[in-house]
Amino acid sequence: MRSHRIVLAAFVAALVPLIAAARVSPVAAASSSDQTPAPAAKIIEVKATKYEFTPNKIDIPLGTAVQFKVTAVDNEHGFEIEGVKDSCVTIPKGETKTIDYKADKAGKVSFKCCHVCGIGHPRMNGAMTVK
Repeated sequence: MRSHRIVLAAFVAALVPLIAAARVSPVAAASSSDQTPAPAAKIIEVKATKYEFTPNKIDIPLGTAVQFKVTAVDNEHGFEIEGVKDSCVTIPKGETKTIDYKADKAGKVSFKCCHVCGIGHPRMNGAMTVK
């Protein structure tokens, strides 16, 4: 009987470090040195007023994550980024909507109002230059 106790004690002693190593918290695992935090998004505030965006020309560094905070000042407007599928967002008068965009391709990218807002709607557009 005594030999069983010795074997059991040795077995438990061998398991304790293994169990402790397996119980690494998710926070500790996520903060390992091989993971780098994502850079904060660049916030660009845009005002949508009668037939224009302000600013309507925007420079963005290549590889930047952008959050457009678009406010419809005088009327219901829309905001759509050229070449981004399903990016049209309708913005009610007096409200602000956030549109996320990743500037991962160099060049000129247009944006426009995608909600008919009046007679001057077709000229309500702008452009961002990604470089």
